This record gives sequence, structure tokens and C-alpha cells, in this order.
Amino acid sequence: MPKTTSKVASKSKSKSQSPYASSSRAPPQPKHVTFDARERDPGGSSSESDDEEYQSPPDELIIRDLFLDKIKGWPEEKVQRFEDYMRSPYDMSPIPSRSATRQARYYFGYYISYSDLCKFSEELNADWPEDPTETTPDPGAFLESVLNVVMLEGRRVRLRSAWVREEDKERFPRIKESVGEACLVIVVLSMLDYRQGCRPTNFEVKEITNLLRRKPIWWKGA
Repeated sequence: MPKTTSKVASKSKSKSQSPYASSSRAPPQPKHVTFDARERDPGGSSSESDDEEYQSPPDELIIRDLFLDKIKGWPEEKVQRFEDYMRSPYDMSPIPSRSATRQARYYFGYYISYSDLCKFSEELNADWPEDPTETTPDPGAFLESVLNVVMLEGRRVRLRSAWVREEDKERFPRIKESVGEACLVIVVLSMLDYRQGCRPTNFEVKEITNLLRRKPIWWKGA
């Protein structure tokens, strides 16, 4: 997996440090980071297969250390409720019906336009060339490497394609693609993972939501 020294997401997931600036604080400002494009996965794909094995979040995830500013002054009972909530599975309803999922793949994740994908890398990737005529690093692989810092126990986000439906356009009017066209989606969970009992935590989803400033939904895979 591509490695990054991102200041947005550089802190260790140890007991004494947080993954990166948590949602309890102001959103991180764009800062350049280093990205080694040579560490791409073989085969040219910017991410793993949908069949990647799911792993549970670690019991040692220390919510208190990640949200010190937010919980400062809270009574112990409120802190414990907050910890339980952040470790709990994120509510992904409404879930696509079984009849729909028999006909197509479904992904739970975030819409991103190609221009926003490139902008993300251009603002944060120190290897992004100033000369527009030069070859640029893979923006999809870079985005995955940055967002994967917040995922627990080795789980990874994946960049996939999905069809834009009428309901997607109504929910997100700013989608640049038209209904029936394919768009890019940052996948947090596939339907295959969901059927196997896998669930992202509130912590994971809310941290990514805070960084991307948009909400995840279910998408029909292209």
C-alpha cells in the first residue's frame, strides 16, 4: 500500500497518540505530504479486491486519548457513553434489498468527482508537479493511502465506480455526472462484507466524513 507522511493523518494509533486530528477539533488545513508512487500494488489497481478479509476494531482503541479536547470536563458516565458510541457500528440504513443486490454489486461510501480527487492530491501530495505538462502521481492511490490511516486493524477504503441513479442525484445535487453515468465512490464497505457481518465503526465513518465534508450512502456498483 502506498505510504504517506501526511500531517493530516500521521499520528500513530497507539495508546498515547491519535490517528490524526480527530473530528473533535477544527478540520485539517491542506499541507503537502510525501507519497512514494513506487509502492503501488502489482496489477495496476489502486486498491485491494472486494473480497478483502474484514477485521474487527481493536479493543485497545483509546477514545479518550483521541478526543481529549471534546470530552474535557465531561462526567465519567457521559464519557463512557461516548466511548461506547464511537466503538459501535455505524448505522448504514436504508440497506439495499436482497433482490437489488442479486443483480448488482453495492458499495457503502462517499461520492467524489475526478476533479476533486485530483485536487485532493494536488493540495496534499508533495510529489505533485507544479508543471501541468509533467506526469502526475496516481491521485486515487494517494487518496486511499491518506484515508486508510483512520481505518482500524488494517481495513482499507477502496476507490470504485458506481452508477448515478435518480435518488443519488436528488440527495446530492452537486454530483457532476448525469443519471445513468458512472461516477467515483470511496468505498468503506462492500455489500459482500456487509453480508458477512462486517460493520465500520462510528469512529471510522465520522472521521472520514469530517475530512471529506460529505456523508456516505449505498451506491450501485458499475
